Amino acid sequence: MKIIKPLQLKCSSVFAPYINEYIEQRRAIGFKYNTDVQYLNQFDRFCVEHNVTVPIVSNELLTAWLEKYPNEKPTSHYVRSQRTRAFVDYCRNSDIEVTHTLHPLRNPTSTFTPYIFTHDEIRRLLIATDVVSQKKSKSSSPIIHLVLPLLFRMLYACGLRITETLLLKNTDVDLEEGVLRLLGTKGEQARLVPMSESLISLCRSYRTNPLVLNFGSEYFFPAPDRGFYDSSTIYARFRECLFEADISHGGRGKGPRLHDIRHTFAVHTLDNWVKQGKDLYVCLPILSVYLGHTNGLSSTQQYLRLVPEAYSSLTNSFEAQFSNVFPEVLDETI
Repeated sequence: MKIIKPLQLKCSSVFAPYINEYIEQRRAIGFKYNTDVQYLNQFDRFCVEHNVTVPIVSNELLTAWLEKYPNEKPTSHYVRSQRTRAFVDYCRNSDIEVTHTLHPLRNPTSTFTPYIFTHDEIRRLLIATDVVSQKKSKSSSPIIHLVLPLLFRMLYACGLRITETLLLKNTDVDLEEGVLRLLGTKGEQARLVPMSESLISLCRSYRTNPLVLNFGSEYFFPAPDRGFYDSSTIYARFRECLFEADISHGGRGKGPRLHDIRHTFAVHTLDNWVKQGKDLYVCLPILSVYLGHTNGLSSTQQYLRLVPEAYSSLTNSFEAQFSNVFPEVLDETI
């Protein structure tokens, strides 16, 4: 696995001490924050070039800094705005004078509404993984009939990204504590993911199966060459499982996608909390950490609007409670 080294800060403006402390605090809890370093280095140079001598986040300063460059891509402008917004929030919480309210830009890449599986569709999909797995040739992959059923159950039960799952090594799956240790994930954020008792039991049965033990790979879900599967291979099996489960597919890029299993986990979790009468704004930080979102609650909050869309019986009570949450479309960025 490629190791990405943290970028170095090169700050000298009046905001330099605050930028250094901001990045130091985030890196102390496991983030690399390379993207933030890149943009904050630029912000620091901007402040030097514009002779900013007082550490005040003013309307004039942010308006000038966040003006879109002539050749800047919309996505880059969006990311620069988001990273700046996070730093401004830190400044505000650090008692630095902030005289500007920075409203989030709409994500220019958000063009897809995720497919949220119903509980019945998830049940059918998981049954289909058992059927499809048994049909695959064991000569090309002797343990694929053991890998696929557990892999798809882990995707749904833990809300993992497909790459996180495929890169799991045996040492990352603690079957005593029932915890997955995810390292080098999206945003280079390490995290621990607890598993349910039923999933732990399935993992133990899988790991102690003689076929898996004798296969001799460091990866928990080994490919035929004893390395890790490419996500495109699993996507191909996913399409077969959808067909077996009688769940229609609109074609590549139109969904359902593998990543929609993760979205479904999040929405089903929120749906259960709503039914239990829990305060979602108290629970959201828990879900955010569990999912490994690196930009605070902004990504996790986007799931709120999908609960009434997926479960119309909850629409009235849910929208009355959370109608103020800004709507954004979800994609693989979360």
